[in-house]
Amino acid sequence: MVSVVRPLSPTASLGSSPVSKKQKRDQRRDPGPETRVREVSDEEAAPVLSRVREIMGLPVETEKKYAYELEYNSKLVLAPMVRTGTLPTRLLSLYYGAGLVWSPEIVDRAIIGAKRVVDLIFQLGTSNPRLAAAAAKVVAQDVSGFDLNCGCPKPFSTHAGMGAALLSTPDLLLDILRRLIADLPLPVSCKIRILQTRPETQLLAAQILRTGIRNLSVHARTRDMRPREAAIWERVKAVVDLGKERGVNVILNGDGEGYENWKAMCEATGASSAMLGRSAERNPSVFAEEMVDAAAVIVPLLLYIGEWSDNAWGNTKFLLTQFKPSAAPVGKLNKQQRKEFNAVIARAKSFDEVAEGVKSAGIEIDMLNAKERGAQFCRDLEARLSQRPEWKRFKENEAARDAAIAALQPQWDAEIAEIEKEREEKKAREMEEKAAAAEAAKAKKEAPKPDAEEQAALNGTTSAEVVKP
Repeated sequence: MVSVVRPLSPTASLGSSPVSKKQKRDQRRDPGPETRVREVSDEEAAPVLSRVREIMGLPVETEKKYAYELEYNSKLVLAPMVRTGTLPTRLLSLYYGAGLVWSPEIVDRAIIGAKRVVDLIFQLGTSNPRLAAAAAKVVAQDVSGFDLNCGCPKPFSTHAGMGAALLSTPDLLLDILRRLIADLPLPVSCKIRILQTRPETQLLAAQILRTGIRNLSVHARTRDMRPREAAIWERVKAVVDLGKERGVNVILNGDGEGYENWKAMCEATGASSAMLGRSAERNPSVFAEEMVDAAAVIVPLLLYIGEWSDNAWGNTKFLLTQFKPSAAPVGKLNKQQRKEFNAVIARAKSFDEVAEGVKSAGIEIDMLNAKERGAQFCRDLEARLSQRPEWKRFKENEAARDAAIAALQPQWDAEIAEIEKEREEKKAREMEEKAAAAEAAKAKKEAPKPDAEEQAALNGTTSAEVVKP
């Protein structure tokens, strides 16, 4: 895992006194020379900002009302994270106070024809409006909203024109959002990164906000910036202002540490909500006002949830390796015990090996009753969620939401079946072409080689010219 804590400034001397936590945070706020952004002159910015004002003066392209409106404002929410954002992490985050949770990015082609799963805000990886809508329809009955991923910089996403690659193809990005909004009876949101200049970021945001989305999440780093470089919160403030002008919530993502700096994030940008990624990866209780020890509390819960939900061991172990035992006063393990704890996780090859290995640190895990403990955790989670005001509103409108989806389901099923048929036909054609190419290669290899006269004729020469003296 890459830590969000940056190295000290190159100008700091080796013999300097220890740096305080506040000083480290201040250093992380300094973008430094490594950032991939630039400032532009007023003259260069003027035409772009003029276009921004022009777009903001136009009406929203698609005005829709939904049976249940998600509330994105004034919340700490879980970011979409590949591998980390699986069901156990989402459940733990909700349990400790996350206002909303995003699924990991799931590619459109991977979900079309897949088995039903339950999620909350489903993040879609796509570069095709038609496939995006079809994939969303497969899971619409099990989610509360959809989010278009326009921020992932990883090659597995960008190589196919998805994720952060969409930032370079804004027309396609907007067409995907328009299709999702037009076809779905559920709210649609979008997650982007800041662009190289402030005016460019504002222009893209203005275009997105006009489509009719319900929320825009902005990662305060460019596509080329890495986690060790400080997120540039101030670059998001203008986007928040545009969102307020449209009545659309904007969530700030980047260097969120939970309650510890939620207020600072809001003050720097005017946003009311913050999205947490790596801090939640280390300890999902970061959403709570008072964190709990990841080793003593979160690890047992994760194992119970993993057993109850049949979460793959490979993913469960990956989550365990991301958790970091909390230091005092939150955690009770000393430095050596924390080191031994991490070693146990690294060696473990099963749930039971983890439970046995952490006994030396005084952590008891009841694997004999793990499934029931996991089920009890979910009952406790539902009880907690039922106390939230939005839970009651969701239950009141759940029937209307389900009815809206049910009415569209026959049409959706036909559309999905057509896409699956096209995929099968394409696959069959590719297999035929591959077989034909293999046959041609085989025939060429087995064909008798031409003699000197025939070769000369093929080359347009005489046999005398090809015979060496």
